[in-house]
Amino acid sequence: MNALRKLNKLSASLSAMLEDLDMLLDNIDNDELYNELDNNVRSSMESTLVQLDLTIDDVSDGLYEKEPLEEEGEEWD
Repeated sequence: MNALRKLNKLSASLSAMLEDLDMLLDNIDNDELYNELDNNVRSSMESTLVQLDLTIDDVSDGLYEKEPLEEEGEEWD
């Protein structure tokens, strides 16, 4: 599935960005800046990655697949 491949690529990119941010945080001496980045940016990115990975699991499980069309002539209940 094309969407699944793109979502996995996005997840990998976001994971790499988080690793880059962690390396940046390791080199920041300013406590206020560190806390700002850690509390606001990093936590949001982590949350986004978790939600993205949950969505990827749902897509993999077929949760968003279109249901087959009802047979013609069949009445709705």
